[in-house]
Amino acid sequence: MSEAQRRRGHAAAIRVQTAVEELLSEVDRLPADLINWKPAEGVWSVMDILCHVEEFVPYWTRQASTVVRHPEIPWGRDHTDKDRLAAVHDTATRRLADVREAIRQSARESADVLEQMSDADLDVESASRNPRWGVKPARFIVDDLLVQHVEKHLGQVRRNVSLYPHQGPHQ
Repeated sequence: MSEAQRRRGHAAAIRVQTAVEELLSEVDRLPADLINWKPAEGVWSVMDILCHVEEFVPYWTRQASTVVRHPEIPWGRDHTDKDRLAAVHDTATRRLADVREAIRQSARESADVLEQMSDADLDVESASRNPRWGVKPARFIVDDLLVQHVEKHLGQVRRNVSLYPHQGPHQ
């Protein structure tokens, strides 16, 4: 496959790694007591967010890859998925260093997969299990449910920081 045929896959690979590094850089500047702090009942802590990212980066990468190879197989899930829920359960027991490394590793692995996707691969369409999405191309999974999803959670980390009562030099 020529470089020209892999333009979007290459761009997506760079975007996912950049988004993850920006998220982790933001977290590196936070005081330790903010990591597990919850701004309100039902609002995720920074660690909850990180554990969610740790779970969904490989999940959505696999889903995009499956669409490309087997468009006849429905893709996706909804918010009640057991693996998604398990990822954000009891996150305060997790070590930040372990979660950070797992996120960084999954971003590298995701980028490796995305690099191999051609523009034509990313145009392959398949029906979602989630009726909200309908029939979408693999690029929707990559762009919206992978890359923009990481970026959205970076915004949630920043929201938590803005609500934290002990704001200080990490700002």
